[in-house]
Amino acid sequence: MTTKKLTLALAATAAIGALAVGGAVAFAAAPGTATSTATQATQAATGDAKIMLECLAANEVGNRGAWRPGARLNTDATHGFLVIRTDKNAAVCVVENGHGTGLMGGVIDNHDYGKLTAQRPFDYLTSMNYPNQSVHFGISTSDVTGVSLVGPDGKSAAATVKDGTFAVLAKAGENSNEPTTNHIRATLANGQTVDGPLRG
Repeated sequence: MTTKKLTLALAATAAIGALAVGGAVAFAAAPGTATSTATQATQAATGDAKIMLECLAANEVGNRGAWRPGARLNTDATHGFLVIRTDKNAAVCVVENGHGTGLMGGVIDNHDYGKLTAQRPFDYLTSMNYPNQSVHFGISTSDVTGVSLVGPDGKSAAATVKDGTFAVLAKAGENSNEPTTNHIRATLANGQTVDGPLRG
């Protein structure tokens, strides 16, 4: 063995010994295996917060820390919807088998909290119309404690209300290309009620 080869072999042996004895050693993650902060947050979250983060990730929505879960409505044992919101906007998350699969129509920015008034403390977000029933989604001011949807037949259905969002399952659909067919009756914290068309 030449002197040069012997020196290289000793250097390699010394390096291996240092790794074995030196304690903690940092290894770089293989390309494509690093876990992002957003992924870690989703994995740590539970319940509706986890579903919300899954939906935001599916649609690649930024600033996920600004969002929070609101009203949730299940249409059957494995399907449902979760309304999510920021201080400005809201969106509807599609839920399948306990997981958020994406946002229905993306972030809805033409109906926002800044447009709510004392005369109309609620607003329409969107609807999902099925053959025999529909789910309607909306936003409200913080002092709205209850929401009922009154259909064209005069029958009312109570909505699930949470943190300025609501969702309600009803018979009558809502077609954005036609005049509104449903009305909202909102109950305020002081006991007063405010009525108006679902789509104002």
